Amino acid sequence: MLLPQQILDDLPSGCITFDKDGIIHYVNPFICQLLEQSSDDLCSKNLNSILTVASGIFYQTHFFPLLKLKGEVNEIFMTLKAKNGSRIPVMVNAKASGNDSQLIYIGLFSTVWERQKYEQALLDATKAQKKAIEENAVLIQLKKELEINQQRLDRNLAMVNDRNAEYLQIGKVLTHDMQEPIRKIYFYLETLKNNLSSHQIQENNSSIVILNKSVTRLQRLTNALLDFVSTASKEEPYAQLAAAPLLQQAAKEVQEELGIDDLLLEVSPIPEFWGKASQIRRVFFEIIKNAVIHNDPTLPLVMKVNAVIIAENAYRVTAGKYQFTDHVQIELRDDGVGFDSQYEQYVFGLLNKLRVNPDALGIGLTLCRQIVAAHQGQIKIQSTPLMGSKVTITIPIKPPQDFYNEN
Repeated sequence: MLLPQQILDDLPSGCITFDKDGIIHYVNPFICQLLEQSSDDLCSKNLNSILTVASGIFYQTHFFPLLKLKGEVNEIFMTLKAKNGSRIPVMVNAKASGNDSQLIYIGLFSTVWERQKYEQALLDATKAQKKAIEENAVLIQLKKELEINQQRLDRNLAMVNDRNAEYLQIGKVLTHDMQEPIRKIYFYLETLKNNLSSHQIQENNSSIVILNKSVTRLQRLTNALLDFVSTASKEEPYAQLAAAPLLQQAAKEVQEELGIDDLLLEVSPIPEFWGKASQIRRVFFEIIKNAVIHNDPTLPLVMKVNAVIIAENAYRVTAGKYQFTDHVQIELRDDGVGFDSQYEQYVFGLLNKLRVNPDALGIGLTLCRQIVAAHQGQIKIQSTPLMGSKVTITIPIKPPQDFYNEN
């Protein structure tokens, strides 16, 4: 049979005896090996000296007072500190032994390496669960916001479809219902003129001239409104565009329509961008034509065109959303008469005009804004009286994939 001392020496856990002051009287070999110290080094030391700071505080405030009060403590987790500074997690069971004059405390220290791993794994799992719950809450919130945005988008899309249907209906009205009365007015006016004597025509010449001008203007205005309604809905593929040929072609069309030959167009290199060629050419045509019409007829008009690449936010309406993409910014600057800067927004309104001019209908810049907006771009004008105007067009260089896929 093994002797008690041999049992203590072979015990697969640590054994420490200490008195009421915490002074160590005995340590078994397991403790010595664990702490990398000899029995002589450990005996006569205070138990608190082999504990970590946190365990030392716990020992003084909870462990030892509870041991004195109840005479035993069970399954207390503490951390020992080895000679090399490493930490050793242990579970302590301690019990008082002897009488008051020879009171001694016996502590059994069992290492719990795996328990520490399990507890750490449990903490990690708890943190992961908490993070998953938080992320799930975020996903739920995002899903709600997405549903709200989808509903809002659906409503806006329905409104756009209704508006397009209205535009098509207006186009039909302008094509048929209004053209016919205009033709009849013109026909009966010509019939009336043919039935009047030359004396009667001379007497009513001013009225006839006014009627002729009014009918002609009404017909031009009706055609222009029809053009405005139908331009954006014309079927045309998007393509990579070179702006210079479109500008030259637009300038030539303006010269032919207005019968001028003193228009000078100076075009700097312009990066290529994606768009509908006929619509972009129409924008250039309207801007150049507008500059010519409002220029001093006694002076030649010089227009300078240049461009730069800038980064613009692709989100034009949604607040707090940002996605910067490359845009081409084209500036068309003329040396015409200009106008007061307070009208820089007004001139883009439908049928808005600054000067009484029979050749101006007040539709050109409105049509430009409609076309540029359809290209996911922006247009603005800056002007100073007697110093000319500058029109700035900003259009994405590359198409938003989802937008152009739908076109």
